[in-house]
Amino acid sequence: MTNLLLNILAPIISYLIGSIPFGYIIARLKGIDVRQHGSGNIGATNVARVLGKGYGVAVYILDLTKGFVPVYFASKLFDHPFPMVICGLAAILGHVFPIYLRFKGGKAVATSCGVFLWLAPIALLIAVVTWVVIVLCFRFISLGSIAGALALFIAIIILESDPFGSGKYLTAFTLLISLIVIIRHKSNIKRLLAGSEPKAW
Repeated sequence: MTNLLLNILAPIISYLIGSIPFGYIIARLKGIDVRQHGSGNIGATNVARVLGKGYGVAVYILDLTKGFVPVYFASKLFDHPFPMVICGLAAILGHVFPIYLRFKGGKAVATSCGVFLWLAPIALLIAVVTWVVIVLCFRFISLGSIAGALALFIAIIILESDPFGSGKYLTAFTLLISLIVIIRHKSNIKRLLAGSEPKAW
């Protein structure tokens, strides 16, 4: 397989993997269209709200895996970080805009975690700790996700030895993903400001 063909196919396959709507599939197996319940989102949080925490955890792990797998294999196929970043972006965009559900998907949190689990595990750990602290203190999962996205970008800037030089691709990618996560939570932000966002417990 030529490098050109590989460079074309890898992001396409990553997108198709990211597009797999595990939340929708699992809910359908229970006879429920999760898009018609709760927030209408196919992600782990809404699945947990509709079907129970166990199903939500299962969806989170599966969504995380579909972010991790494309980047992991890209790291074995390519020597340069740019193709890895592109495959990670493709997987995340697949989750947000899944071709199988007319491009109406999730909020990118779990799949992004899978991507950064391989690309920047320490920065991801800081983001996860931030998420846990915010959720425990305020009981808003959406607020934790927004804070975690910001913490991830800040952690990359601090931890990378040359974030705007040799690490520029990862820095730019992290900024883009953080913005996507925040923008995908715009309805949650409106509810948080209005005081109508549901709490985790």
